[in-house]
Amino acid sequence: MTPNSRTLRNTTITALLAAVGVMSAAAGQDALSAARAKVDRYRSLAKTAASPAAMLAPGGAQPDRGDLLDALAVFQKEGLDRSNDTALLHEYAELLELLGYYDLAGETHERRAVLAPENAAVWAAAGRAWAQAGAHGLERALNALQKALDLSPDNGEAWFWLGHLRHREGLYDAAREAYARALEKSPRLPRAVIGMAALDLRAGDILKASQALDALGQAAQPHDVETRTLLRKALYDYESARGFFADEAPLHAAYARLLYRAGRLPDAALAAKHASEMNPADADTLNFLGAVLLQMGSVEQAAQAYEKSLAARPNQPSVEQALTQLRGTGK
Repeated sequence: MTPNSRTLRNTTITALLAAVGVMSAAAGQDALSAARAKVDRYRSLAKTAASPAAMLAPGGAQPDRGDLLDALAVFQKEGLDRSNDTALLHEYAELLELLGYYDLAGETHERRAVLAPENAAVWAAAGRAWAQAGAHGLERALNALQKALDLSPDNGEAWFWLGHLRHREGLYDAAREAYARALEKSPRLPRAVIGMAALDLRAGDILKASQALDALGQAAQPHDVETRTLLRKALYDYESARGFFADEAPLHAAYARLLYRAGRLPDAALAAKHASEMNPADADTLNFLGAVLLQMGSVEQAAQAYEKSLAARPNQPSVEQALTQLRGTGK
């Protein structure tokens, strides 16, 4: 073989190997793009499924956990779990959190923190993941959150998760302080509002707790399960301590809403009924009572509550429509 032919052969082989490498990289990017599309689809469907409209009219497309597992396999095949790129590690950790693999997510965020030790948001993310990993993640969560706050005392998310952990431990004063700091930095942080409302209820500040949750509106919707759990415990503590409040209609109405959010529908109906008897002109509480009774299957009593509401405030088209439908279903 002549030197020229050997050179030509080597050049050809090099070119072929480069082409294969380019094709492999392109295939990897295509696989990642498809995996990311699955994660985006899951997030979109999960958000839609949690909306009030979807809950009133179930039957729509539901998020498929299989999409996340498929994406996880691709991410691992393409080496995101072994990457030294903080953005790719962040993407991988977020997927682990969506799957509920909080300990693995915590470890991944900690790897990000090694690469970016001065980034408070990275430490806060590690704290968030470990806080959801159960009791065994407590110490690592606290350490990560403290590092986040040392770097950025104004990090509202870190303050919330610190409050969440203290609340879970039963350290209520410390939890209140942390929630207050979170809300000082991020006044509309839903889970901090919910946590503080639970503490207010536990302390007997019924009206404040109920109004705070009402003010959240639909922002509270994704956190219904957590709200129910926290309020049930707060109500148990409050009632076990023989807590009482003034016999006033607004307080009974507020208490009814808290009982409803805690999933105690019969108790909520009783409290709302008492409030409406004390103030028959309160159409809002009568409507609330009607809705609770309807959920309990008490159609006739719900219709009566709506009739009283219309007597107190005649111009309510939606209530009129609901009443017409109830009367149409029969007693």
